[in-house]
Amino acid sequence: MAVQADNGGDGCGPREVERAARACLAEGRPAEARGLLAAYLEKVPEAYELRCLLGYLFQHEGRYREAETCYETALAIAPPSRELFHNLGLVKLRLGDVAAARDYFAKALAVGGEVVETLDELAAACLQQGDVAGALGCYERLLKIDPHHVRAYVGMAEAFADAGWEADATRSFETALAIAPDDVEALNGLGIVCKRLGDYEQAMRLFERALALSPGEPALLRNKAMLCSLLGRQDEAEAIFRQLLARDPEDADAHFCLACTYLISGRFRDGWREYEYRWHSKERDGAVKMPTSALPRWSGQPVNEAGSGLVIYAEQGFGDGIQFARYVPLVAKRFSKILLHTRKPLLSLFRRSFAQYAEVVAEMPDERGYTHHCPLLSLPLAFDTRLETIPADFPYLMPDPGRIGRWRQCLAGERRLKVGIAWATGKRGLHKRSFELAPELLEPLFGAADVAWVSLNKEALDERQREILERNRVADWSAELADFDDTAALMCVLDLVISVDTAAAHLAGALDRPVWLLNRAESEWRWLLERSDSPWYRSMRIFRQQNPRQWEGVLHEVAGALGAWVAERQA
Repeated sequence: MAVQADNGGDGCGPREVERAARACLAEGRPAEARGLLAAYLEKVPEAYELRCLLGYLFQHEGRYREAETCYETALAIAPPSRELFHNLGLVKLRLGDVAAARDYFAKALAVGGEVVETLDELAAACLQQGDVAGALGCYERLLKIDPHHVRAYVGMAEAFADAGWEADATRSFETALAIAPDDVEALNGLGIVCKRLGDYEQAMRLFERALALSPGEPALLRNKAMLCSLLGRQDEAEAIFRQLLARDPEDADAHFCLACTYLISGRFRDGWREYEYRWHSKERDGAVKMPTSALPRWSGQPVNEAGSGLVIYAEQGFGDGIQFARYVPLVAKRFSKILLHTRKPLLSLFRRSFAQYAEVVAEMPDERGYTHHCPLLSLPLAFDTRLETIPADFPYLMPDPGRIGRWRQCLAGERRLKVGIAWATGKRGLHKRSFELAPELLEPLFGAADVAWVSLNKEALDERQREILERNRVADWSAELADFDDTAALMCVLDLVISVDTAAAHLAGALDRPVWLLNRAESEWRWLLERSDSPWYRSMRIFRQQNPRQWEGVLHEVAGALGAWVAERQA
């Protein structure tokens, strides 16, 4: 509803100003259009439609804060429209306020009825919050409006894929392609699902089809390059990433992917440098957040040790924290004091382990009295780490002797070899499906003679899992593992730890306990290529999948190794 406004006494009303502003836009003079609108609004602030138009101009130019101000001012002037609520939702989404965006999209639908564009954006907002059910509900409403809406099927497929439901994702992508065989989004999305499922040939065909339709599209080229890397074609992958960077030197995603290519190949010097782009890469899905610090960044440069102090900020997961905490003693040789930030479950263990080097905190650090900061995973860059110079002073984590004693008492009557097993990771959605294995697959291992099994999982067990553990007499003390200090103490009385790629594997390695890693086919860069050992942990042995999510071959190899290990220990 338009509000009639006074023309300000200059003979030029809101309609004339709007026509003049739109003419400036048509002629490629947006700054002049903004000037006309702002000048009129200064005299007639209640001109609703012009306020909305100015907001739209700011939004179109990516000036989202200014657009937000315009739209919110417009809300106070007159009854809002669907368009205003929709645009406010878009702006809030770009500003990272996903909850507010969802609220505005819902209001737009309440005012204007079921509209395809708004339902699509509301679904995207739901996905950003991890609300897969909410997103799917939006797409179902959208398909009632238009049963052949390709974007709805693609959106549903992406929601299924994010949740790890690849069969449903595949069907939705295939439906989209049946309607529109040349839809690039659907081709790319189905290619990603095929890659996750290990159908690399089909994934490559789909990426190539999409590239034929959209040559040079960066996301498609990155997906093809990452697939080349999985296929062992590292040189081809690197060439594609370099092609992308030649076109756009600030392409953070290409930099980050190139970093992973370097690191998994053992080319650490180049890899650590490119890995600094992790802060800006969308490939990380917001998993890495740059620390907020008022201190200058330390990147290995010489400092005057007297009066110097370094704040080390935690980042990423528990396993990363454990793996790279090994650098703390080296940092202590450069700075007179250290403040190590970590996550609470690691606090007790880290405080004891690094007491002589650093103060360890779990809350956001007080930087007063410190001179520099450095993110934890930037320490390898600061120390110019190569394969041959990885810090290897083991063990570098020290559990509580009292807790070790208690676990030793718990297991005092057990004469068999004691093996800890971790098959779950705490991850969700597609990552859970990729990293973990079902406990029933472990039953042949549980039958090994002269082995007492201990579960190291912290994830709550469902009824089926609990029955499997009970049937195979696997001890489960998860309720008594309050933090990593408890788990570390338990590991110290075990003879061997077997783990999927999760923090348990890092913890055992940092404690210098024998550990066997069950590594997925789409390996993390830290485990390098084709190696059965790890330069990061001297006590680790790696068993590798040949195809994604197919654990049977790995477990058959582990069973053979376990039998040999038992025989050797009993000889």
